[in-house]
Amino acid sequence: MTETGGRIVLLGATGSLGRLAAGALTESGARPVLVGRDRTALVRLAAELGTDVPIVVADATNPVAMRALVRPGDVLATTVGPFLQKGTPALEAAIDAGAIYLDSTGEAPFVRDVFEVYGPRAERRGATLIPAMAYCSVAGTLAAAIALDEVGDAASRVDVGYFVGGGSLWPRASAGTLESIAPIFGMPGFTYRKGVVQECRPQVRDFTVGDRIRPAVTMAAGEHFTLPRLNGELQAIDVYVGMLGAATRLTARIPSPLLTRVGRPTLRLMARFARRRPYRATLTARVVAIVYDATGLPLAEVHLSGTDPYEFSARMLAWGARQALDGNTSGTGAIGPVEAFGLGGLLAGCAESGIARVSG
Repeated sequence: MTETGGRIVLLGATGSLGRLAAGALTESGARPVLVGRDRTALVRLAAELGTDVPIVVADATNPVAMRALVRPGDVLATTVGPFLQKGTPALEAAIDAGAIYLDSTGEAPFVRDVFEVYGPRAERRGATLIPAMAYCSVAGTLAAAIALDEVGDAASRVDVGYFVGGGSLWPRASAGTLESIAPIFGMPGFTYRKGVVQECRPQVRDFTVGDRIRPAVTMAAGEHFTLPRLNGELQAIDVYVGMLGAATRLTARIPSPLLTRVGRPTLRLMARFARRRPYRATLTARVVAIVYDATGLPLAEVHLSGTDPYEFSARMLAWGARQALDGNTSGTGAIGPVEAFGLGGLLAGCAESGIARVSG
């Protein structure tokens, strides 16, 4: 790859997703700066990668350390979550440096802050923010973008559904995922209606995935912010998650206060146990996007399928960082992946990272 003088700085390199991203970067010929809090773990990771990569010991929650770390021309890729609690110092450092920022967050409230609060400031500084470069945002945005491209201005509504094959996500979720979900578990979902992102009560609908009918419940997601930028005619966007197995319908019925009171400590306890085991890729990703006209008539349906969601997220973050370092991104401020890389570029990147279009 041809570097432009900056560096790929990988924050959270020794975490579950960070290690996978570090491997994907070095396998592609990149030489990322590995950043974490534990020098011993960083040295061990660099040795495992079998390549001479620089390491930096720094705390992602320390604003001074983050500003000292990120330079103009750098690409900062971060996996450090929960992002609502720990993500702001790195984000602000990237903005101040006029750098390109990518993250792996699945926390929609954080994504909303990136677009609505930090995006205008980043644009003034010439920085580029591409949040949620991971399975639950990139794959759905791509599937919806393909469908929207096929139907054009006739589109009025988009429904996106996320699923996995090979079992439920819960028993296999990484500690990082569980810790990121815990603070937002039980919070209202998002919907997009007539130009406004707003909170909504949980709703359940069924999707046909392969040869099965699978239920999914609404969630807050990055698509609520990325898709309106691709088609100004859209009046409604809903994103659903069907990765919870038998709990999918149940989560929509439990009152939010009870869901919060029981769910958050349970997720934190699960995260403690998850830290004791390495993540093993055993699931397959499935995404569905359906576009409707103003009368509710389906116009296009796009299905994507492929590798384990964690593997995909790590490879996608690494791919995006490489593209950014090579100057293959467009735009400043907070932007979505199609805006950043183009539909064709994102389609190629997702295929390289393990997810591609399939028949329904």
